[in-house]
Amino acid sequence: MINVIKRDPLTPDFEFFGTAFTRVKDSLCLDIMKLRYEVYCNECHFLNADDYPDGCESDTYDASAYHVAVRNEAGQVVGTARLVFADQGRRFPFEEHCITFDDFTFPPRAECAEVSRLVVDRGYRRRPGDTMQGVSKAFLEKGRPEMIPLNANDLEGKHRRRICPQILMGMFRQMYQHSRKKGTHYWFAAMEKGLARSLGRMGFNFTQVGPETDYYGQVAVYCADLRKLSHNLRQSSEFLSRWFEGEPITLWLGLKTRVCHRLAGNRKA
Repeated sequence: MINVIKRDPLTPDFEFFGTAFTRVKDSLCLDIMKLRYEVYCNECHFLNADDYPDGCESDTYDASAYHVAVRNEAGQVVGTARLVFADQGRRFPFEEHCITFDDFTFPPRAECAEVSRLVVDRGYRRRPGDTMQGVSKAFLEKGRPEMIPLNANDLEGKHRRRICPQILMGMFRQMYQHSRKKGTHYWFAAMEKGLARSLGRMGFNFTQVGPETDYYGQVAVYCADLRKLSHNLRQSSEFLSRWFEGEPITLWLGLKTRVCHRLAGNRKA
């Protein structure tokens, strides 16, 4: 009998949900819109709070999007993102503000989606320089995710778990698995270079396909081929690949991965 890790090894403190905005009064949808309002209107001032008197931020793209919500152990929604699809010939949100390079060839729109409205509650961004996507300044500069959280009683382990952007990784996994079922092969995202580099360190490689522009800060359009992403993850880390694809992770693979990363950390030290 093969022993399989039952508790999620990378995001043990959170639960991830996918939903559609089919019922605006649904409590999960309301929590998503309230978190977006708090970050985009009250905290970052990207949007005018007066335009949303009910304290719920939403736009015309929400109705046809796939939304991800993250709940902590207390049941609070602490992170959200969405996948917007170009259904019925609609344009993507980034096309309202950003352009692509002249030599970029757009993939078939039916195979594409845009990752947008990706935010994390500020309670999980307590250090100066943390991004609104929940990536710490230290991780932006030189970090990499821990493949296996260390023992919760280990002070160093606790520190590493805080550095690892668990919420961001879990949301990307949720969106990836939905994309695979839907037949979506390409993701677009308008993001800062620092976030793109951080995603690359986690194995989520995006290629810049447009110039920088001022769209909620200095951002550029990036594109990822999900089939290449899956292949590269499989080549670089069996553990992360299995986790990302939703495949079983054996105790032996978890132990081997933990040992390898400890040895790598010792060599760097």
